[in-house]
Amino acid sequence: MRKFLTSSLFTVLLIPAFFNFYDGRAIAQTTIDEDKLNTVDGMPWAAKGLPFSKLVNIQDTLVNSALGKAVIDIHGEDPLSSLIKSPFSGPRPGRFIIVSLWGSKIEGCFAQIVVQSAPASGEAKLEELAPKTIELGIDGQVLQLTPSPNSKVKGFSGKYTYTEYENNTEIPHDSTWYMTDTLFAINANAANILRKATPKEIRARLTFANGYTKVFPIGKGTVKQWQEAYSFNSACSAPSQP
Repeated sequence: MRKFLTSSLFTVLLIPAFFNFYDGRAIAQTTIDEDKLNTVDGMPWAAKGLPFSKLVNIQDTLVNSALGKAVIDIHGEDPLSSLIKSPFSGPRPGRFIIVSLWGSKIEGCFAQIVVQSAPASGEAKLEELAPKTIELGIDGQVLQLTPSPNSKVKGFSGKYTYTEYENNTEIPHDSTWYMTDTLFAINANAANILRKATPKEIRARLTFANGYTKVFPIGKGTVKQWQEAYSFNSACSAPSQP
């Protein structure tokens, strides 16, 4: 078993596995408390409970005042399941999830990438699951984003159990899934490109520390909502202090 990452760049926590079923439909809510977007203790597999491709008004949990706007996208892969592909239902060897959060708040603009992986071997290096860049193909140009220099990448791991049929008998197996959470820097110029993007599905590319790349789609519904999500604070700057 490979050792967990020890670099100070990561905070590594053990979180429980989540097996609640997600059926891919967006939740019909447009307002969310800021605390529900807090990932300090990780995120359930496939971000269960969050609304996808919907404009979300972020509000203060205590006084319900407006803090920002965001839109959340999700992509899942299930390459090892030959009959039923269900990457969102729970971790299982080979499943891979990318959750992306886009928007602006009072203190500035953000793009957040959460990578969740249940490797077939049950082993992964967290530093190799943290993307170093994200590139977005928008209207004939490539927008490249790099991690925010003022934030630390967070890493997590969790245990889970899955079953396989062997000799017509269900056999349980224990394994481990992993997650990284990376905040990318968004300035006013980048936010303006995202805000003006033609509302259609686009392709994005994550590049990791070992050179591995992952190309995945970002849905039309998410791209369409970038206009509003980045208009809450189009300057992408915090208010000046008195």
